[in-house]
Amino acid sequence: MHSPYQSLLVKAWNIAARLSPVRRGGPEYDLDRLLRSAAKAAKASDFGDTYFREPLVQLLEALNADDDLHSFGRFYIKQMLVGLLTNRAKLQALWGQHPEILEQSISAPFIILGLPRTGTSFLFDLLAEDPAHRYLTNWEATVGQVPPPGSYSWANDPRRKLGRYLLRFQNYLVPQMKDIHTFRLDGPEECTSLLMQEFSTLAIASMFNVPAYSQWLNSADHVPTYRHFKRILQTLQWKYPGERWLLKSPSHIDAVGSILKVFPDARFVQTHRDPVKAIASYASLCAAFRGICSKSVDLHEVGEQALDRLATDFDRYLAVRKQCDSSSFVDLQYDDLVDDPLGTVSSIYQHFGLDFSDAAQTNMKAFLAQEREGGGSHSYKPEDFGLTAKGIRDRFQNYISTFNVSIDE
Repeated sequence: MHSPYQSLLVKAWNIAARLSPVRRGGPEYDLDRLLRSAAKAAKASDFGDTYFREPLVQLLEALNADDDLHSFGRFYIKQMLVGLLTNRAKLQALWGQHPEILEQSISAPFIILGLPRTGTSFLFDLLAEDPAHRYLTNWEATVGQVPPPGSYSWANDPRRKLGRYLLRFQNYLVPQMKDIHTFRLDGPEECTSLLMQEFSTLAIASMFNVPAYSQWLNSADHVPTYRHFKRILQTLQWKYPGERWLLKSPSHIDAVGSILKVFPDARFVQTHRDPVKAIASYASLCAAFRGICSKSVDLHEVGEQALDRLATDFDRYLAVRKQCDSSSFVDLQYDDLVDDPLGTVSSIYQHFGLDFSDAAQTNMKAFLAQEREGGGSHSYKPEDFGLTAKGIRDRFQNYISTFNVSIDE
């Protein structure tokens, strides 16, 4: 068992909770209580379609079965769930007031797919340098998607100010997180927080030790998730327009079929690399998140769950991919992307018949000339999580052979 890092705040909170005479009665997480809290915070009680209820109930049952959550962790999870529901209610109210938002056109979004540590973040940052690309900022994703009232610009948006404080708090709460994944206030940010509003996504299975929920996720319908996701994108571009959405999340790999039902002209770019580092990296991220809420983290259990989750998702993805139009996809080998970033990006634009503008090339060259941030001080290996390179490659053999992925020596 691994004892997670706990900040002074978390330690003090848990000590105070142990000394308190108040004790829990009944289930910690109850759907009706969460909905009432969110309705009060949002000053609105319409949460939109009801598809989110089933995955949320599945999650609540799994969380209530976890007796290793400490007091701060239980509070943290409740605040997160209420926050997601609050955002849903606020969005629903906004759409009722401004139905024209949902008439916004979203054409041919760029969606980056790939395992962790396969160059997806590097490619995301690089493509974000194209002025034609509209991407999520961290503060849009985490603070809220409903524009506050009043007059302000993007630079002094009240959500941006709050987002800065939330990033600082995250770095305080989980200082090792910045070594695993780089978070930037102004993005580009992954879609994870938006997808979580439907409570049916890989990210939730990663953050918490909820194997029953993860098992349920294997048969989940993701179309409602992406319908809601599309409405959020329409809302964001209503306030701050852009030419073409640039999107990324590890969760997208499990939902390509659903994505194409909602965005039939989506363009997918997938990076490929030996999955050994990817699984170890994903397991380390899972362990870091779980350490926020749990008294202890079993690293071998995390490793087993991480491998099974991603391997299951990729097996299903391979089956879906065979049925898709190949022109909607570009496959990139990690080594090619690293060795020739601009040439690789040029091949993406060429495949999709897009103009690789002078402005985009100039910006990307300037980006590549800078020293890149993040990830340098974090080390991990499969054995830390009870895994082996052979075991990982065996589970991903279909993926490796399908895309002719080279094996790291």
